[in-house]
Amino acid sequence: MYTFLAALVVPTAYPSPVTSDPVSAPQLKDDDDPRFSIDITMSDTKLSPTAVYMNTVELAAQYAQMDYHSRVPQRRGVVLPQYPQIEITVIPAPPARSVEIRLILFALYGTIIDMVYTPNGFNESEVEVIWDNQVKAYIYFTPPVDQSSAGNDQILDHALRLPANAPTLQEMNDTTVLSPNTPFDWKPVYKPDGSILRIADVFLLSLAAIKSLARYPGTERITDPFHIGSEVVDANIQVYVQDRRMPRPTPPFLRYMHVIETLRRVPGWQLERRRFAEFFCSIEVSRRSVGVLLMNKGPFVQPSEESNWNVSTT
Repeated sequence: MYTFLAALVVPTAYPSPVTSDPVSAPQLKDDDDPRFSIDITMSDTKLSPTAVYMNTVELAAQYAQMDYHSRVPQRRGVVLPQYPQIEITVIPAPPARSVEIRLILFALYGTIIDMVYTPNGFNESEVEVIWDNQVKAYIYFTPPVDQSSAGNDQILDHALRLPANAPTLQEMNDTTVLSPNTPFDWKPVYKPDGSILRIADVFLLSLAAIKSLARYPGTERITDPFHIGSEVVDANIQVYVQDRRMPRPTPPFLRYMHVIETLRRVPGWQLERRRFAEFFCSIEVSRRSVGVLLMNKGPFVQPSEESNWNVSTT
């Protein structure tokens, strides 16, 4: 049984290239709740799309590791020091001093959609996060206060490049220790003859998946395969337990926090290689494979049992 995690957000007027077949499995549509919306005001000040993408995915991943319904206070500043061209500020609407994480995740995703589909949309922005007709928070995408650190990195969708001080893949994606204290790693590989993906789709789909998975406790075990799609991207993500076989009977196990951490690394890995394309990876805990994640172009297609699932980094 496959589970389809829908990633549908306001606004609904954007084009819908392709999405996974909603008949194949139940959909979860928390962010389709009509009580949620965002109102975006943009200035004429341009922002680096690369910095916007990378900082937003990182911030979403950080929030996704917390309790979905918990509340967080104000935050401001650069999220990834390696991409200092923008700051993201989250301010709860007064008199509140905190805001629900789920609302921030919805708003981050909706804002990036708006920027992608608005001509010249990567501009300085103020985002009102609205729930039940009440503004619950403000999110600001702005140039850094210290302009000297920002450089002049105005990068178009078709020509992303790394800033000079960007970390290496080794620095960004070294083995990480997640709670509970078990070493985590991933082994990504481009699919032979895999299709090229639109740059925006890689970031949007990673962000949509992080947002969708955040609703589950990070330490909860994953025992069934699932796929994730979005109506605004022409791609899908598939997750399988232990190379598509039965779940492991003994630890370590695949958990939602491992998938979120994998998705957190995907955009930077593809950006460093300057190749945005279909890939698959082994998810490893304590040096043992506990699952496989794929990013494919187009709608979800049920894989055949004969598919080759050897994951190798050689």
